[in-house]
Amino acid sequence: MTDADFHRAIRRIRWVHWLHYPLQTLLMGGAVLLAGQRAAVGPTLEPRLATWPVLLLLGGVVPLLGVLAYLIFRRLRPNIRRPAEENLRIYLGRMFLRNSLLSLTALPLLASYAITHQVFDLVACVGVLVALGWQLTPSAKSYQQWLLR
Repeated sequence: MTDADFHRAIRRIRWVHWLHYPLQTLLMGGAVLLAGQRAAVGPTLEPRLATWPVLLLLGGVVPLLGVLAYLIFRRLRPNIRRPAEENLRIYLGRMFLRNSLLSLTALPLLASYAITHQVFDLVACVGVLVALGWQLTPSAKSYQQWLLR
């Protein structure tokens, strides 16, 4: 693999990284809005109690999926003996799983927005996702550090 091919692959990984956050946010937002339409929200206690089964289901499924993704994430390890293209493909899969797991941190804010309709929840959600994307942007240096572990 030439140096130009390597940098092109890193740019592609970075592009996928930045595309992942908005797409997962749209997916989570759509799911939360669909669940929010079915959830009973109102000023009295009875409609709020009808929302608890949905929240409990969400609270049980999300951690279960997170643990499964984390277990797969931990198994994606580099190997110097592999071809460079395969290590880059594994690194891309690892970044995809990491971004998926970390994007779930915004899910409570989206759920809160579906229930309370406070704009601050959406602003905080976008802030969390932008901060995560900015802080965890893949680079050639981070790939090389991962490869040498």
